[in-house]
Amino acid sequence: MSQYTNPDLPGERAWQPYNSSRVHTWSLRPWWRAVLFLLPILAGSVWLAQRGILVAWVTYQADSLSPTDLRKALQQDPGNPDLVHRIGWVYAYNPTSIDLAEAEKYLHQAVELSPRRWDFWTDLGTVCDDVGDTACSDDAFERAGSLNPMTPGLIWAIGNHYLLTNRPEKAFPHFRRLVELDPEYLGNTFRLCLRATQDPLAIYREVVPHGKDANPRFAFLMQLASAADYEGAMGVWEQMISGPDHSPSLAAVKPFLDFLLDHDRIDDAGRVWDSLQHAGVIPPATVQSDNLLYDGGFEGPLLDTGFDWRSDDSPDLVFDFTDTSAYKGSRSLRIEFAVGTNSDYDLVNQIVRIKPDTSYELSAYVRSDNLTSDSGPRLRVVEVGCTDCPPRTSDPTVGTTPWHAVDVQFLTHPQTEAVRISFWRPQNQPYPHDITGTVWLNDVTLRRTEGSPLDSSRARTQ
Repeated sequence: MSQYTNPDLPGERAWQPYNSSRVHTWSLRPWWRAVLFLLPILAGSVWLAQRGILVAWVTYQADSLSPTDLRKALQQDPGNPDLVHRIGWVYAYNPTSIDLAEAEKYLHQAVELSPRRWDFWTDLGTVCDDVGDTACSDDAFERAGSLNPMTPGLIWAIGNHYLLTNRPEKAFPHFRRLVELDPEYLGNTFRLCLRATQDPLAIYREVVPHGKDANPRFAFLMQLASAADYEGAMGVWEQMISGPDHSPSLAAVKPFLDFLLDHDRIDDAGRVWDSLQHAGVIPPATVQSDNLLYDGGFEGPLLDTGFDWRSDDSPDLVFDFTDTSAYKGSRSLRIEFAVGTNSDYDLVNQIVRIKPDTSYELSAYVRSDNLTSDSGPRLRVVEVGCTDCPPRTSDPTVGTTPWHAVDVQFLTHPQTEAVRISFWRPQNQPYPHDITGTVWLNDVTLRRTEGSPLDSSRARTQ
């Protein structure tokens, strides 16, 4: 007896195999019976071969750029929507066969034959735009968008269609959806909309996403600044800082702020800096009321942007902004020339807003340990945006020295709005060239003074 139970349900019979004695056979003899049996098979094979040859020929012709060849192929395979679309495409885009009227006719036929092909509708919409048939292109792009709402390239084409037909109010929602769907389109979308409308605020309101992600807004801001549309950029900044970005991260603002300063847009950069301070993004500096420098005592964290200190990024240097051996306050800046080289180092620098035709004094306390070069660090003043204004420098610090004061006095020129003050080490011409050792900087101040700073012993030009 089998170890498995009978699976048959009660009242049902199990399937029984056919008995070979019940199978009927039919002899192929005499020969005419064999012919009768094989004739339908041979006829079917011939028909399939002919269809295969026809399909191959039509497929080959479908790759042609000749309207004549394509129409011949269509005669062999009438009603083929791909062939009809191909003819329309060739009439629309092949330089040797362009006939927009014929293109529109065949593309209309293609969407009638295959109404769910969004790419057919898109090509029809493009050609209708080319011939100025706006009603046709509106319908075609609307159909394409409803069939395929998630393809960025199609959304881009629809937005272009509405800009081309001078309806930015219809284009903007499509472009906003596009940049939300695929941020890779941000740059091209902003450039296209700006070129078409020249209205940054409208684009900011209608195209730039206003969600939690601030990157698109700052990308638009940089797009305007890079195109030298500073008025538009500042208008957008005011909208951002009073709206979705009322408390932005300093890292997000840094490229815009630095771009303004690097292009001598002092007033604009000052507005951004002041609004960041008002928003609490930038901490107030602990300085004397008459010191124009931000954090001249190095008491706060290094922001490395805006109107705070920026440091040289050379790998030859080691910076310590928290050294406790300060002349005044709790911290000082220590700089170690770790690699002996004869390089020009702008060790730290800061841009400061000042007034034209005004006398100032820049001073600091410095000490050093075994600075090996005769070309030691010194204070330097450069007037921003004035290529003809000579830099002014203090005496250098060399060798080993205790804390001592260094200073430089200067009178700004009539066009000057800002100065770049720095702790600078120039290349050395006489021996010894290379510099090693350590220098400390503390209590850096920039104050307005009375009178004319023309004492050559205290104000030197480079």
